[in-house]
Amino acid sequence: MNHRRQRSRLKTTATATLAVAIAAVAAACSSGGGSSASSGSSGGSVSGSLKIITWVNPPAVQALTAIDKEFEAKYPGVKVSLQTAANVNGPYETLLQQTVDSGSADIVTTNSPFAPLPLNATRSNETPIQYWTTAGAFAPLNGQSFLKDYSSSALSAETYQGKTYGLVSGEYQEGVFYNKSVFAKYHLSPPTTYSQFLTLCKTLQSHGVQPLYTALGNVGAVYLQFMYYEAMTDLMYPTAPGADLSADLMKGTVKWTDPAFVQGMSEEKTIAQYLEPGYTGVPWESMPGNFAKGDAAMLLDGSWDLASVQQANPKLQVGYFPIPFSNTAADNKAYSQNDLTFYELNSSQNKTAANAWLAFFSTPKIYAQYVNTTGISSSQSSGTFTGYASKVMGSWFGKGVSQSVLYPVLSPNNGFYDQESNWPDLQLSVIQGKMTAQQAAATYEKDWKTS
Repeated sequence: MNHRRQRSRLKTTATATLAVAIAAVAAACSSGGGSSASSGSSGGSVSGSLKIITWVNPPAVQALTAIDKEFEAKYPGVKVSLQTAANVNGPYETLLQQTVDSGSADIVTTNSPFAPLPLNATRSNETPIQYWTTAGAFAPLNGQSFLKDYSSSALSAETYQGKTYGLVSGEYQEGVFYNKSVFAKYHLSPPTTYSQFLTLCKTLQSHGVQPLYTALGNVGAVYLQFMYYEAMTDLMYPTAPGADLSADLMKGTVKWTDPAFVQGMSEEKTIAQYLEPGYTGVPWESMPGNFAKGDAAMLLDGSWDLASVQQANPKLQVGYFPIPFSNTAADNKAYSQNDLTFYELNSSQNKTAANAWLAFFSTPKIYAQYVNTTGISSSQSSGTFTGYASKVMGSWFGKGVSQSVLYPVLSPNNGFYDQESNWPDLQLSVIQGKMTAQQAAATYEKDWKTS
């Protein structure tokens, strides 16, 4: 199962056993039993066992498995164990919780963002990943030479009180992936404005071609993210003070009742007319394959699915453009979000091997191998990448408005519809005509907390 199928982040409840685990870490550190991550990435012998956990995303698992074997070849004294569980919001969520509680791995992964933190962060309004980071479950990576390879935005997204805790492996982009042959047949070009996009959809429909394809079956309304994040990027973000919409929403200087947010939901409803019939029941598992076999001219998806599209039809010529919601072309930008991030547990029994692995992963050759296999966009500040995704994305590869400055990390103590698992439901209600965009916006604002 692809790791990005449910984009909603880890559920916002931390178990009581987590408090026990954090207390144990704190006690160990205060008694001298713990050690900082900077205690040795290159010094000392690298040997023993190293355990890494992640979720089942075939390209990422394939890449990490290959990297583990190469790491073991470089360090014959180390045995790497990669444990996986399906679905980042299902079995893997449970595995991650249990692993942090028990300290039973050296490196854990997540796609749940750390930043931005709530304005007044407390245990009650932090997500699990935020709580684990601020409470000391993860080891700071400061002093590790490999950090210099990563962009300032990737580092800042995982930095708290001057210490960097997570290593962002890359970012994914969302938008429209289109069949170049179909576009060429009808003399179509990628649109740069909302009006042009609607005209494109109407033209395809007039020729009996299904314009758009996405699927909510088995995943729910969260897969409308391919529209609502982009609507916020194009309509709300351009006017955000300081180019930080997430901070403005948390401070209350921008509200969910903002006319631009209402406009975005209204436009989503219009665009949804061009989705395939019954899209709410079509299983998400079929999206890449159905697009690859020609069921639609355009696929609303994330770049993480490009590997599956290529596997389903290696001969298909695919292009990309961010779905435009504004009629001001300059405001229409790609949206991106940090993905698989590595954290080293403070309770790791083999920090030397863990740091050596992160350093090995970060070397140009190995990192390029990871990017080309997974299709993720690079979070490093340099490098050359030749994978399928980079060719499809073209000049858009690695470019986009970051989620950290676009969309707040929703607090678990918000009202019902401003909690992560429920937020997309109102988007679907508007699209299905069950409520107006104005009613949905008012509901979001009612359930919102700014601290």
